[in-house]
Amino acid sequence: MNEIKNYLMSLGASKVGFADIDGLASDLIDLPNGISLVLKLPRETIEYLYEEDYEAYWKSFHYQIGQLTKISHKGERYIKDLGYNAFALTMKRNECDMEKLLSILPYKTIATKSGLGWIGRSALFVTPEYGSAVALGAILTDMPLEFGTPITDSECDDCTNCQDACPVNAINPQKWNDRLNREDLIDIETCAEYIIDQYKAGLGCTKCMSECKLTQKYLKNE
Repeated sequence: MNEIKNYLMSLGASKVGFADIDGLASDLIDLPNGISLVLKLPRETIEYLYEEDYEAYWKSFHYQIGQLTKISHKGERYIKDLGYNAFALTMKRNECDMEKLLSILPYKTIATKSGLGWIGRSALFVTPEYGSAVALGAILTDMPLEFGTPITDSECDDCTNCQDACPVNAINPQKWNDRLNREDLIDIETCAEYIIDQYKAGLGCTKCMSECKLTQKYLKNE
C-alpha cells in the first residue's frame, strides 16, 4: 500500500487515500477499491480569482487538471504492471452533467470515504491543509488496500464564509453529513444556472472556494 501511495506522491499528488467503494463504480467499471488523489492548487491560481482574472485562472486550473490526469494514468499503468486491474477515473472518463453539476462517480465520495477531508456548506470538498483549493482525481482498482477511516460529518466550525459569499444565495445554512443529500446543502438549480451563465461569459463562480477560511489559511502559509 505504501508503495503505490509513495509512487503517486512522487508524481506530484498532494494527498492520497484509499476507500472501500464496492458497488459504487458499477456504472463505469465494477472495481471495489478507490484511490483518492488530491492536488493542491498553487497560490497564484487562487490569486487570479481575487484579481478577477478568470482567463488566467481557468488556464491555470486546467493545467492542474492535466497534471492530475497524467498522475492518474501513470498510477493506472503502475498498478496494472503489478498484476491488478486499474482504471484512471479522469474527467474525460467521468463525464460531468453540467446541469446537475454531477459526475458519474463523484470524486468527493471517494475522498471522504478515504478520510482525506469532508464536504463544506458549499458542497465543495474541504481539506484541513488546503481548504477547498484542490483538484480531485481517482483511480479504481482491485488491488488490496488498507482503507482510511471515512469522514462522515463536517469538520467545519461555525464559519459561514462560503454561504455569505454566494452571489445567488444558493447555499443553505446546513452542515454536511453523509446522511444528507446534496440538495440539502445547496440549491443545485440556482447554482447551476448561474455557473453556466458565468462560463458562457468567460467568467466563473468560485467565491465559495476562495472565501473558505481554510483556503485563506493555506494561502497565508503557502
